Amino acid sequence: MNMNDQTLTKSSPLITVIVPIYKVEQYLDKCVDSIIRQTYRQLEIILVDDGSPDRCGIIANELAKKDSRIKVIHKENGGLSSARNAGIDIAQGEYIGFVDSDDTIEPFMYEKLLKLIQSEGTKLAVCAINYVYEDGKILTKKKLGENKTFDFYQAIVEMNQHTYFDMGAWSKLYHRSLFKEIRFPVGKLSEDYYIMYKLFDKAQKVRYLDLPCYNYLQRQNSITRSDKINHYYEDAAYSQMLYLDENYPNMKTVGHTEYASAALTVYDFYLKNNVKCPKEKLKHFDDVIKQNKEYIKQANYLSKSKKIQFKLFEINTTLYTIIFKTYRKIKRI
Repeated sequence: MNMNDQTLTKSSPLITVIVPIYKVEQYLDKCVDSIIRQTYRQLEIILVDDGSPDRCGIIANELAKKDSRIKVIHKENGGLSSARNAGIDIAQGEYIGFVDSDDTIEPFMYEKLLKLIQSEGTKLAVCAINYVYEDGKILTKKKLGENKTFDFYQAIVEMNQHTYFDMGAWSKLYHRSLFKEIRFPVGKLSEDYYIMYKLFDKAQKVRYLDLPCYNYLQRQNSITRSDKINHYYEDAAYSQMLYLDENYPNMKTVGHTEYASAALTVYDFYLKNNVKCPKEKLKHFDDVIKQNKEYIKQANYLSKSKKIQFKLFEINTTLYTIIFKTYRKIKRI
């Protein structure tokens, strides 16, 4: 049966939740059900069938019959960015959220994120994340111990360090004005990274909810676990570096350090996926780190473990590889 929404008020604005869909028929019902069951009822749920070759389009249509808040878009396959952009283009909500179609959210997620935004007068809020593994194990990112407001500098540092939150689009709630001139880049991986620093810049403040509300499924066959190495991650960090150099010269240390860190992360992708890194790529990563060595030294926000990681790579990549793989067996995030 259709669910009737209450009259919208200033304190209960419409939230548009955008769900890009592609080859996830075994996960889709559970994902959408977690959105439908939100304690915050003023939702517009846009399911974007991105030319999925399985039954996703049919399932989406059936779900729309059960809840009047659901709208379905069927489009030719264009990738994750294209699907999200299609949802943004027709969104009616004052606020926008994203949920990937193989993930789920806790029933209180949008209610709590909206309250944080309204209480602090911010335009963007982010929640803590649960990492859900296919064997049933759940790991939660490190707890801050309190809700907090991050200014632009702090938010950029945090999303790059990934201690409490990162650049993933899905664990956040945005005021729609942030997307006025911004869309996800089509045809690229790490699409969130390419725009998140711009969204943070427009928002200037990010409110953090120290409660895990987003359940991020760690699928064994995901892009990040395949033999296709995501070099876009480094490219996105390079774009961020240029952006900060031009608009925030006082943040050069952050931009250059995180570009070097991203180069190291891409090398880590090779190790995680057991793919041999070409010598020319390894030399490139080494060059990037050396060229930004002085910035890394000045980055007093870096954790001790991150500094050790840079140092190990600089000293001996073979030793770095052994230690990295050992560490990965112990810690799964």
